Amino acid sequence: MNPLKRPKANFKRKVAKATGIPTSRTGRARKVDRMKGYILIGIIVLLMYVFNN
Repeated sequence: MNPLKRPKANFKRKVAKATGIPTSRTGRARKVDRMKGYILIGIIVLLMYVFNN
């Protein structure tokens, strides 16, 4: 591995850990898909609560 690339990788890792946003395209896509699932479940629970009360 090129030693000049190492600080860049470490910087990207630090930014990703600090912000909670992955730097890779697939990592971001996985995170968005997971959030969509949580939002969908939340909406379903909210609708069940509203219509049952």
